Parts: sequence; structure tokens; C-alpha cells
Amino acid sequence: MDMIWTYYGIDWLAMVMTFLSLYFLGEKKRSGFVYGKLANLSWLAFGVMAQSVANPVANVVFMTLNIRGYRSWKQMKRK
Repeated sequence: MDMIWTYYGIDWLAMVMTFLSLYFLGEKKRSGFVYGKLANLSWLAFGVMAQSVANPVANVVFMTLNIRGYRSWKQMKRK
């Protein structure tokens, strides 16, 4: 049971935020990008705690893409 909370639930939070992000984007809701950013922050924290190098680097890129997607979505609505 201790293994479940090794990373203080941050990995579980990241997982849930990722699922919500994918769900809302699949429903064509812009809020999916917000959940994606929260997931990226959670995965980034998890990667640091797990002493991974690739995880934080990847999540900085994913965060950038989520921000870009959020901004692009707003611009598409204006047209």
C-alpha cells in the first residue's frame, strides 16, 4: 500500500488530469488544454521526484504545445 503514495499522489493527480484533458479535447472543449497544462505540471513534479531527466524535458515541450493549442483555439473562434 505504501507504494501507491510514493510520490504523494502527484502521479495519480497527473494521470487524472491527463484523462480529463483527453476527454475534453475529444469533446471539442477548449478546457482540455487547461487540464493538459495541469497534467504537465503534475507530471513535471513527478519527474523531478522520480529523478528522471526525460520526463521534465518532455513535459516542458508538452506544456508549450498545450499553451499553443489554447491560444490557437481562441484565434480560430475569432475567424
